[in-house]
Amino acid sequence: MIPVVYAMGTETVGMPDGSSVPVSKGSHWPAADPVVLRRPGLFSEDARYGLLYTVAPPGYDVDLNEVEETTANPGEKRSARRG
Repeated sequence: MIPVVYAMGTETVGMPDGSSVPVSKGSHWPAADPVVLRRPGLFSEDARYGLLYTVAPPGYDVDLNEVEETTANPGEKRSARRG
């Protein structure tokens, strides 16, 4: 099976030959496609980006990069208030 990635946004990707390739949010691309290799940050293996919907499913609108960590990293202390 060919690995597939999903576009996380809509953008026009410029290619080395001077051409431009339109990429639409939610579109599916082979992971080894030259457009994906040119702009890897535009794509994700997370299948929720390939969903079509009229109302966003629960959890779809969560930015995984902004989820707060609930545990301390090694060597870090979490601050806690005690009441």
